[in-house]
Amino acid sequence: MDIVINASPLILLHRINRLHLLNELFDTVYIPSAVLSEIQVIGKTKINLDNITYEHLKVSNTIAILGLLGRLHIGEVEVMVGALERNIKIVALDDNAARNKARQLGLNVTGTLGIILAAYKKGLISDLKREIANLKNAGMYLSDDVISKILFL
Repeated sequence: MDIVINASPLILLHRINRLHLLNELFDTVYIPSAVLSEIQVIGKTKINLDNITYEHLKVSNTIAILGLLGRLHIGEVEVMVGALERNIKIVALDDNAARNKARQLGLNVTGTLGIILAAYKKGLISDLKREIANLKNAGMYLSDDVISKILFL
């Protein structure tokens, strides 16, 4: 199972030292060009992708990209268009508007929290509550309602 991933999940997983989970959960991790450009420098901290294996995804359908730009960022659009071009069914997006558009395009959507939850269910992490707290401390907004639903699955 392959995945195309956006900047937000990469940034958050990097901040909590969990980027390695991507290779443990997915056969191939694809990162589009626009996303690679976006994560080169976050504030003053470069995301180190040396500890994960990924494929650089070059999206060729510029007409589709231009058609989807607007409320969505170029990285989000390249994630969706790239997934469709490569017939990859799963994308990792955190933004609600991008997630909704990806679903409209027939893609299966996960996000940072979904990756952490999948890792927990697979036994790759042992303390889900601590991981959620780490995500919140890393800057991810999670409502108490969402946290309660996740913890009581």
